[in-house]
Amino acid sequence: MEILKNKIKLAGLLIIMGMVAGILSISPSVDSVNYLTEAAANFNQVIMSALFQFILFLMYLGFAIVLYPIIKKYNKSLALGFLSFRIIAGVVLLIGTVVLLSILVLSQEYAENTLENLRVLEALGNVLKTTRDYTNHVFMVFVLSIGNLMLYVLFLKSKLIPKWLSVWGLLGGILSIIASTLLLFKIIDVITVEYLVLNVPTALFEIVLGFWLLLKGFSKEHIISVSYE
Repeated sequence: MEILKNKIKLAGLLIIMGMVAGILSISPSVDSVNYLTEAAANFNQVIMSALFQFILFLMYLGFAIVLYPIIKKYNKSLALGFLSFRIIAGVVLLIGTVVLLSILVLSQEYAENTLENLRVLEALGNVLKTTRDYTNHVFMVFVLSIGNLMLYVLFLKSKLIPKWLSVWGLLGGILSIIASTLLLFKIIDVITVEYLVLNVPTALFEIVLGFWLLLKGFSKEHIISVSYE
């Protein structure tokens, strides 16, 4: 039982560490309108963003790996679905990291090239920038949210965490999917009040869930009932 409690605490810690890594992976210079000049000028900051994005990938994957052996006892199909979508989300996140570094390389080329080549680099830069936005803020969020919804349905059915917390997670996941859908159809942009507001419930939920697992863990009575099966 003590090993189980430690695994649950580790899962909570991974969520919190993932939130920190996610914040540190933000790259203002690449998100800027003048990213072709600012990325190269802020080389170290972009490299650190890429590094923390890779760490975020490890946190995402680690959380799923730690949690899967525990939650599969409650509903194997939902647990497997959560694990599968979390792995896919991690792969998409890695692709986004590679694109981020590609933008940095392109920015360096842009700073060193002659005027006659700048239009080609600008066109390529727009393609990479759009690819990064769709990869990080649309498809990765889609896949991650679908997997998370499976996890929160499992939580709701198993009562491992309070009902209000599971419902919060479900609503937050749906809002995040809506935000990414609006972004996909260019109804809103990435750095806008609308996009941020739609994603705030998910961000707050993950902070609360992380600390809940770290400090309180799962419902003791349900862990004990499953452990004796």
